[in-house]
Amino acid sequence: MILLVLFIALVFFGSIAVKRYSEGASPNPRGVDGDPSAIVALADGSTMAVPRGTVGRALVDWLAGRQPGQKTFELGGQEFVGGTAELTPESRGRITRLVAMLRANPDVKVVIVGHAAPSGNEAADRAMSQARADVVLEQLRDGRIASHRLSTEARAASDPIVPNDSPGNRQRNQRVSLILSRAE
Repeated sequence: MILLVLFIALVFFGSIAVKRYSEGASPNPRGVDGDPSAIVALADGSTMAVPRGTVGRALVDWLAGRQPGQKTFELGGQEFVGGTAELTPESRGRITRLVAMLRANPDVKVVIVGHAAPSGNEAADRAMSQARADVVLEQLRDGRIASHRLSTEARAASDPIVPNDSPGNRQRNQRVSLILSRAE
């Protein structure tokens, strides 16, 4: 009698486990927030989750187009800690994804453009913008992106994306932009 009860319990719990496993093993891959279109294949066959409407997706789409020419991308978000050249954890994650994209597209060159909010001292602003570009350059080199594909430019406070009229806007202008190019 005890063996019969154990057998029935084993069959019951086994069938529940099989049902749960089969429900979780969906043949359709799901991306970010269940969006399968967020999963993209890179040129080297690797995949990455990059939701539509993000800078990363625009970058992936441009790379996938394989068209010659150049395109400028703003990394977006708070890239640096305060008025420094120290990357935020969020930026480090973006750069890791950028490395994967660039490694999958070895024909693409990158100009890393550093920016600063105006401090009233043009030389200091230029030095800060160069330091920011250099930090990103080193991260890309550490990710094994060939040095001949990379260059930097310091624009100081000459190219703001928003007016420098609030602390939040000043923070947005303390950034790095990327100019990606592919030869014909």
